[in-house]
Amino acid sequence: MTTPAQHILVAGAGIVGIATALQLQRAGHRVTLLDRGEPARETSYGNAGALAVSDVIPLAEPGVLRKVPGWMLDPLGPLAVRWRYLPTLAPWLARFVAASRPQRVAELTRALAALLNRVNDDYTPLIAHAGLQHLWRRHGNLTLYRSEAEFRAALPAWQAKAAHGVAWQALDRAALLAASPGIADEWQYAVHVPAWSHVDDPYTFSRGLFDAFMRDGGRFVQDEVLQVRHSGGQCQGVDTAHHGTLDADAVVIACGVWSDRFARQGRYRLPLESERGYHVTLPNAGVALQHFIQCASESFVILPMANGGLRLAGTVELAHRDAAPDWRRAHILLDKARRIVGDFSTEGMSVWMGNRPSVPDTVPVIGPAPDVAGLYFATGHGHLGLTLAATTGALLAAQIGGQACGIDMAPYRLNRF
Repeated sequence: MTTPAQHILVAGAGIVGIATALQLQRAGHRVTLLDRGEPARETSYGNAGALAVSDVIPLAEPGVLRKVPGWMLDPLGPLAVRWRYLPTLAPWLARFVAASRPQRVAELTRALAALLNRVNDDYTPLIAHAGLQHLWRRHGNLTLYRSEAEFRAALPAWQAKAAHGVAWQALDRAALLAASPGIADEWQYAVHVPAWSHVDDPYTFSRGLFDAFMRDGGRFVQDEVLQVRHSGGQCQGVDTAHHGTLDADAVVIACGVWSDRFARQGRYRLPLESERGYHVTLPNAGVALQHFIQCASESFVILPMANGGLRLAGTVELAHRDAAPDWRRAHILLDKARRIVGDFSTEGMSVWMGNRPSVPDTVPVIGPAPDVAGLYFATGHGHLGLTLAATTGALLAAQIGGQACGIDMAPYRLNRF
């Protein structure tokens, strides 16, 4: 049975919170969006801009345990662990390793594929409604390999992705050059995923969705949410630092890596850590690329931005969310990118670091709190925040509205931990 329209508070104005607010609004609800800062200025500001629909395999793959010592010894590697934070990271890492068992990986892959296979369908009406089609580049991506042997080593993963609905094409050197003529000779093979897409500028895109939400009568309150109010097992609203109590029929917690604060208040287990990502933005690079570029062996990406600009992003660093940035992790991306697209201008270059909210099994939390009606969580998206924002909002709108979601929501429940 469909639930009547409600007043819903969405705490967190990153891309997940913004897209969720817009989806709820389009479903007929009155929505208030809250954030202590400006909309889309935290992690959503600096992400890599991809709708990464082929990333159906979780980060914790079989055999991951033997890699952990190397992560601690190489601070500039594709995945690094700050060893001084190991005592606090240890419980998360233990769950991460547990998620790498083959049977569990198979379950998690199915859960991620169920979300990722609907991303483009969930985004299409939002993007059209917000008038952002000019920012959405649907050219697919290219994942690069140095040799046939390197490609063959990755082939089982691509075959697993195909079994979960990911269409892809292998390209030899000639086909790669035809698709992207500027790729350096070092790269002999590639995989093209046609359904992959990217946006010119993630911040501009996120703000565009926020502006659409506001045009349609949405309300934004810039304030810090202190706690969720509830009584008798029913959510009643939130307490804020400066606006007092804000009443609501339902509350969605979409505060990224800071969502665990509200989980602790409810005594829920939410193993959330920061999957810290770095980027370098080169607004005047002068490199014309159509495709989003991934370098499989180096775990970094190249985002083509407007007017020949580039954003170099990627790698994973596990450390406390308040740890000082290691800017070397950003600057090493410059040399890596030159080995793919050749030289470029660094005029106007900027660097950035953000805290991506990561759960150890890679599958985000999307759904209700187990014992408070009207309280929902939307967090743990890791590097898939932009990718899954519209889908997260659509699924929450269905749940709040008492409608069928179209997929089994059990894998995304909060109380799975």
